[in-house]
Amino acid sequence: MQSKELLEKFSSVISLSGYEYMAEKDLRKIIEDDFEGVFDEVYFDKFGGCHMIKKADASITSPKKILLDAHLDQIGLVVTNILDGGFLNVKSLGGFDMNVLIASEFYVYTYNAENPFIFSSDQKIRAIAVSVPPHLQRNGDNLPRMEEFMLDTGYSKEELEKIVKVGSPVSFKPEFMALENELVASTAYDDRVCGAVFMLAMKSLEKTPDVDVHVVMSVGEETSGLGGKTAAFAANPDFAVVFDVGFSRDPGVDAAGSFEIGKGTGVSYSASTNIPLTKKIVKLAKESDPQIPVQVIAEPGGTGTNAAVIQITGEGVPCVVMSLPLKNMHAQNEICSLKDIESSANFIKKIVESANDLI
Repeated sequence: MQSKELLEKFSSVISLSGYEYMAEKDLRKIIEDDFEGVFDEVYFDKFGGCHMIKKADASITSPKKILLDAHLDQIGLVVTNILDGGFLNVKSLGGFDMNVLIASEFYVYTYNAENPFIFSSDQKIRAIAVSVPPHLQRNGDNLPRMEEFMLDTGYSKEELEKIVKVGSPVSFKPEFMALENELVASTAYDDRVCGAVFMLAMKSLEKTPDVDVHVVMSVGEETSGLGGKTAAFAANPDFAVVFDVGFSRDPGVDAAGSFEIGKGTGVSYSASTNIPLTKKIVKLAKESDPQIPVQVIAEPGGTGTNAAVIQITGEGVPCVVMSLPLKNMHAQNEICSLKDIESSANFIKKIVESANDLI
């Protein structure tokens, strides 16, 4: 399967932080349709995280284990109040830029009395962010605070109260777009695009690996770190690759902490990573034939990824943090490069094939 086709399918998956169970039906269909036979076991954990396991060759006794982690959850909103006129108050699930919110379209997921507070990506209404026209704004007006931010559904309050409740989740309206120069855009590529890379890498393996590979699309990274902790506990790996999106080196973005889009996978040296493991993985990329493009940055503190919780699980898990360059992070339309996806999938494949030499 081509990476562009997979990303288009992933664009319609809804997995808001805390509501990741909403993704299970669509993810199962993608796995069944496009990854049949790739994994030996697929299951969804108690919190909605997706686990895809490939066992080592049966001839290997007591194989080592590796964890490949990409978070499934996406940023979103949750309804906190229903107002007269069909307006909704909301709070954030993860970090938002108010500059982006007031120009966005949303889906509000509706309440089913027969299955209360189990929301489905198929049951939704549209909503638009409320904004004051520029003609009526006073000099010095600031952007609304989150507690002042509202959505307009077009319903009356009475109609809305029948289908929306306090606690109903809200997502950006997703729309897949193919751009020039092998770029693609949609909602929530942070971080399911990295999960797609893992799946493509595992599908490309020519033989059964020499290690058990535990691929996880984990929950709660944007809000709690819950899924990284539980995934590491479940897998008990010898090492982990934490793959998340990184800042694309665009105007206004610090060059020292960002990556050039289309120029390959980012790798971080950080207090939240294992330096010897990271050096081995960077060397693996550079010595591959053909060479795998890699971009290295230093993050003296944390990386803002699941590595922070995975590395301190159990007796400790050596982690390497890899990044896929992303434009417009946490906006309605995030942009990534198909070149980076394909080279990253090849990089992950090499890591899996060389895992015993990296431990």
